[in-house]
Amino acid sequence: MLYLFTDFGWQGPYVGQMKSKVSEQVRYCQPIDLMHDVPAFNVKAGSYLLAAVSRYLPPDCVVAAIVDPQVGSDQRALVLRADYRWFVGPDNGLFDVVAQHASSCHWYEITFRPAHVSRSFHGRDIFIPVAGKLLLEESCDSFLSPISCPEPRFNDADLNEIIYIDQFGNLMTGLRASEVDGLVSIHFAGQLLSRATTFSDVDTGTAFFYENSQGLIEIAVNCGNAQAHFSATIGDSIALVF
Repeated sequence: MLYLFTDFGWQGPYVGQMKSKVSEQVRYCQPIDLMHDVPAFNVKAGSYLLAAVSRYLPPDCVVAAIVDPQVGSDQRALVLRADYRWFVGPDNGLFDVVAQHASSCHWYEITFRPAHVSRSFHGRDIFIPVAGKLLLEESCDSFLSPISCPEPRFNDADLNEIIYIDQFGNLMTGLRASEVDGLVSIHFAGQLLSRATTFSDVDTGTAFFYENSQGLIEIAVNCGNAQAHFSATIGDSIALVF
């Protein structure tokens, strides 16, 4: 199974061309769109999002993860094998949090290069073909070279910041709820917010925080828009109260 995780958005040819590329290589493959609205160019947010959303994926799946503002530079192309899942993408810290949360990791540099590589679309020309090779269980020696763990760019296993804002205006943080069992309140944008289990626990229009479906702390407004309510943006920090 192949999952796609990018900041490409849904407009333009990019997602479609990646799907077409892997379908040529692996006829039975129907890629699943995990996310295409990762905050644009934001590798840090992408790293925490990837760790959260990939924890529910099945063993031996392949995730082509592409948030790559330095595409076409001399940065390496990598594969990470973390807890029986494969991750394919750039060497820019995107896999750092996945690796920190994993119980076992094996890192590889991608040595495969096709005859033609676009300097601005390694997702289609390098990462997707390598994902296809992994799906076909080709010998890794022919396209991967083992390496030591790259120096991490993002050292914190959890992040007290807003990393994603969904279509409802809910504010997802990079903080795992399982790591803050005793958390009672949070300070955000000058307000003290209480914890709830779900939206219906609070009155309409009330702001609160809860554990979302990805296992992360999220700020929301019942039947409202937390982004508009707080004038929030990606990267805004929260303070924890135990």
